[in-house]
This record gives sequence, structure tokens and C-alpha cells, in this order.
Amino acid sequence: SGSYTGWLWKRHAGLDVVTYKGTGSAQDVRHSLSKIPEMYWVKKRNGAASWRVYHKGLNGGTNPEQWFIQLNDSDMQYDQIGMWNDTAPTSTHFTVNTWTEVNGNGEDYITYLFASVDGISKVGYYDGQVGDLTITTGFSPRFLIVKRINGADNWWVFDTLRGWVAGNNSKLLQLDSSAAQSTQNFGEPLANGFTLLGDTTRINAAGNKYIYYAHA
Repeated sequence: SGSYTGWLWKRHAGLDVVTYKGTGSAQDVRHSLSKIPEMYWVKKRNGAASWRVYHKGLNGGTNPEQWFIQLNDSDMQYDQIGMWNDTAPTSTHFTVNTWTEVNGNGEDYITYLFASVDGISKVGYYDGQVGDLTITTGFSPRFLIVKRINGADNWWVFDTLRGWVAGNNSKLLQLDSSAAQSTQNFGEPLANGFTLLGDTTRINAAGNKYIYYAHA
């Protein structure tokens, strides 16, 4: 009697899935992207823990490996060496430090790694501004995640299946909330990117920094 939606990706040049065993000591974990991952989500599988996220746009793109953010809540970014050991990912490995959320001794973990692929996907970040903002991705996105990182705010999800259009007709969901979708005006997809409504703290306001992931 309800309405449900799901988003699925297959392994390709812009997505890899890795499982590993925690050691309790800093370790490098191998992946198969064959390029530097620009975002990854880590979750402990055998116990309660938050989703820990690396994104190349954390801290405005400066030393993002020294920062993390959480996928399952609205908190702002955090500076913490205990997450990624202040070590940038490479085309073959990413590094986890000693926090139990990413590398507890004997614990089981899964990681989803994302990278930009021309014409298919884009991992990016931007500074908010007073007016409407146009982001160029090189394709028309059908799926978008946006998160403000310098203050508490939700992970906003847009997609063209449920409705992502100009005017007050876009259907929004929040990754960090169990709330039903809402209908608002946040912008629209374009042939070569997307627009974001200006003066809207959640997605585009002066003095704020944002990260995003877009997929065709």
C-alpha cells in the first residue's frame, strides 16, 4: 500500500565495492577503481556504527583526507586523524586509522567508492552564493545528492523519476531522515548540469560550502 524507490549502481569505472577486516591499527585497503576515489562511504557490518564518509570537497577541497562527515545524520564535517589517518587515497588504496567505525580489530566493514566519469558521474563541491547557481557536470543528471558541510543540514536527494523540475514541483528525500518526501523548489537538471536556487541555506547560500554527487 506504500510507494517505494531505490537507486542501484553496478561496478564500473566510477563505482567499486570493497569489504575488509579491521585490524585496530592504521591500514591501507585495496580497491579496484584504477583511479583515485573522490568519495567513499564506510560502514561496520557486524555491529552498530555510523556511516563515515570521505569526500574530496571536505574542508573546501583542502586536505580533505583530514576530515570526515556522516551519511546518517545532518552534522557538519569534522577534523579527525582517527578516521583516514590524514592520508589521501590513491588509485589503488584508501587508508583507515584506528576508530572502531572504520577499523576496529576483528570487525567487518564494507566500503562504497565513487569517482567521476566523463558523461556518467560527477563528484564535486562548490561555494554557495546569493543568486541562483549553475553547476556544470558534462551530462544531464538524473540523480543528485547535496550536503552542506560547514553547518548542520540534511543530505538532500533529487531524482528525475520521482520528479526534479523547475518551480515548486521537485520531490525531495533526505538520506539522514526517515521523513516522507517533500515538494519544494530547489532547482532543476539541465542538458549539461543543474541549477540550484539562490539564498537557500540547505543547497546554495553565500558563506556556505557544499559537496555533491551527480549521476546520469
